[in-house]
Amino acid sequence: MIRVALFSELYAKRFVLLKILTGLFLFAVLVGMVMHRIEPDVFATIFDGVWWAIVTISTVGYGDYVPVSLTGRLLGILLILTGIGIFSYFITNLAASTMMIKEKREKGDGEFKNHGHLLIVGWNERSRRLIRETHQLYPFKDIVMVDETLQKLPSEYHYIRFIKGSPREDETLQRANLQLAETVVITANLHIEERLADANTILTLIAMRGLAPDLYTIAEIITHDQVKNAKRAGADEVIEASHHVSMLLMNSTLYHGLTDVVTKMLDHNHRDHLCLHRLPEALIGKSFAEAVRQETSHDQFLLGVRRDKEATLHPHPADKFFLQKGDELIYVKR
Repeated sequence: MIRVALFSELYAKRFVLLKILTGLFLFAVLVGMVMHRIEPDVFATIFDGVWWAIVTISTVGYGDYVPVSLTGRLLGILLILTGIGIFSYFITNLAASTMMIKEKREKGDGEFKNHGHLLIVGWNERSRRLIRETHQLYPFKDIVMVDETLQKLPSEYHYIRFIKGSPREDETLQRANLQLAETVVITANLHIEERLADANTILTLIAMRGLAPDLYTIAEIITHDQVKNAKRAGADEVIEASHHVSMLLMNSTLYHGLTDVVTKMLDHNHRDHLCLHRLPEALIGKSFAEAVRQETSHDQFLLGVRRDKEATLHPHPADKFFLQKGDELIYVKR
């Protein structure tokens, strides 16, 4: 991914590089024509002269063509001194451009131009784990991370695109190509006061909704009081971190080892994990019992149904529970 981005950045400078290459080629053609005229016995065709000029510029010659006249040798010396200088300038310019692009990416400058990417807001342990696991599951998935505190992207995360700036500002979101993202995940800043962290998350949601009203957004909220405000601000999904952790703690006191079970069920790198799929049209109006018979196979097991916008859950409902359009099926994928 980084190579693709690097080539795209170099492509933006193609006209400068093309001018240098064109100038170098025209210089070689001119010298080749002169050498053919000066020493027709050695350089029988203009192409022989051009070939010698290009080889001399880039490698100081193979020795297959050697000027014999004083004028030809003086021209050869001039070609070596000036030609290699121009060629070196081209290589140096290319290397400098490459290093500048690399440094620019590491510092979060520039913009992201692809589409269908996962956009993550915040640089913390949770976002780092999300980045690593997403990349492990989908190696070719574009991942863009927006943060205003990170100074330089660590080299081990070279496969993502870092955009430095405030996620509450349009300019930053536009550089991250928010409008063409597939999903956005906003993580909470745990290093500041909880209410302020939630306020920043909600402001980020508002800014994003203004630019991309149909984009699917997932927001992490710390305090319970701000969950409704996050939904009002446009969050499609709210992860109430403190509530989820406290529920795990409570259930672990009742059923020892349950935390490991839940963790493995949510780990997509694990063999058995939870997943959610839209109800196939063929099952609309069918009973849950019939859906179990049709959908349960060697690689998936149907657990229940998620219904409507309020996400009402029906874990393993009665056999006479009938499926409706818009339902989602909850599976354990083996």
